[in-house]
Amino acid sequence: MERRAASGRRSDARWAEILAGAGRVFTRLGYGQSTLEDVAAEVGISRATLYYYVGTKEELLVGLLHDPIETMRTRLEEVAAQPDPAPERLAAALREYVRTMAELPELFIFLSENVHQVMTGQEADHIRDNADRYGRALAGVIRSGARAGEFRADIDPSIAVLGIIGMFNWMHRWYNPDGKRSLADFGEVFTEMALSALAPERA
Repeated sequence: MERRAASGRRSDARWAEILAGAGRVFTRLGYGQSTLEDVAAEVGISRATLYYYVGTKEELLVGLLHDPIETMRTRLEEVAAQPDPAPERLAAALREYVRTMAELPELFIFLSENVHQVMTGQEADHIRDNADRYGRALAGVIRSGARAGEFRADIDPSIAVLGIIGMFNWMHRWYNPDGKRSLADFGEVFTEMALSALAPERA
């Protein structure tokens, strides 16, 4: 059976169903422990039918993460480009980060397993580039705030972003969807912590 080209899969309803099934399997079993057979069983199709769309588990992962990572990057860059003071832009960007994670749970798969380290190929490079770009957008906000005296100037913006995003990304380890607090609740606390850490000392 000839495999369907990646360029022709995006508008295919069965491909969307396969990606959704892969997301459930990767979330339930973990990416490393999942197999293509697990995905085929989840979707209710044969392995041969699945092979028409995808040849490796990695292709599924790339297909699953491509759009969510691009959405994250687009939203954060739009917020970062606003003319508001840097603290307001950073707070808005971090809230957007949490909102996107809540809307697109596939991002938790990206965060939980360092899966960017196992992906190869042009589409995987695109995912990594988008992730790098939203990090640079946040660093740019912090850098502009330091220049304006709105943030401390003694902290490297790139390192600050690593700390802030690391704090937000760790939510997937202990967040309980059935718990009393939402992702947004945690995000507000973390946003306040980030802004407090970056605030310049006042005389």
